[in-house]
Amino acid sequence: MAAKKTLDFLSNGVPTFARSQLLNNKAWIGGEWMLEGQGKTYPVINPANGQLITHVTDVGIEETKLAITEAYTAQKKWARLTAKERSGVLRKWYDLMIKYKDDLAKIITLEEGKPLVESLTEVAYGASFVEWFAEEGKRIYGDIIPSTVNDRKIFVLKQPVGVAALITPWNFPIAMVTRKAGAALAAGCSVILKPSEETPLSALAIAELSHEAGIPRGVFNVLTCSRETTPTIGQCLINDDRVTKLSFTGSTATGKP
Repeated sequence: MAAKKTLDFLSNGVPTFARSQLLNNKAWIGGEWMLEGQGKTYPVINPANGQLITHVTDVGIEETKLAITEAYTAQKKWARLTAKERSGVLRKWYDLMIKYKDDLAKIITLEEGKPLVESLTEVAYGASFVEWFAEEGKRIYGDIIPSTVNDRKIFVLKQPVGVAALITPWNFPIAMVTRKAGAALAAGCSVILKPSEETPLSALAIAELSHEAGIPRGVFNVLTCSRETTPTIGQCLINDDRVTKLSFTGSTATGKP
């Protein structure tokens, strides 16, 4: 029903998409689309006209724990790839974002409300983070530190920290995702993304492209949830020892428990 409402709305005066499947309304967990989170969905509204775009999965604790498990398992294999191999996958992700920049921009405008020309700028800006970290990931150098003792050698080896939970705001629904996820993925971490409840569709669109680019199942996950559910999901993420990095951008009020 939710998918049908989306298609009906898109055919009602909204510009067509080259890739209609980029407009998704399901959470992305372990390489699978999940519609019925805890048996609930929540509405995403077009701020320009107040119309319903679609209903999106409202995940709960069970789905969050599943995402953590999937990310924790997948991260170990992702980290074993060479930096060059990870870079190649991220470069494909960047290429797909540029290829479908018009569709991504339309989704941003649809759910976030900024003018289309600004949305196109954001897509290019957001994709540039993926391109940047795809290259910088190959230059995560260690270090040799002079020792104060003759029979000692001190060296630093940089390794991925593990599962990174990312919480992003509504005002840059693609760029704020890629500047966090690009760095984490390039370093060999896996990602659990919790986008703003107001703008989840942009994150889900680039999740589809990440899968097409070859990012393995479980390495990049997207948890969509309503504002009412968000505190529960946040607590679940920060209280699980398998999540070893948290990156959060938002207001002070949003960050308070």
